[in-house]
Amino acid sequence: MNKIFKYIDDFVDEYRIPFTMYISGFKHHEIAEEMDIPVGTVKSRIFFVRKKLQEALAVE
Repeated sequence: MNKIFKYIDDFVDEYRIPFTMYISGFKHHEIAEEMDIPVGTVKSRIFFVRKKLQEALAVE
């Protein structure tokens, strides 16, 4: 589990923050409101981080 958090911490804030909020239980619209960005942007950033994490963990 620590590997996952290490990878997450390596992302820039604009990707890391929405992803960590999402896994903490926030809804897409709540993250969008908090960060003042569109819901679609939140969804795409979460998708991007999930994809990169899958790729990184598959290599190990």
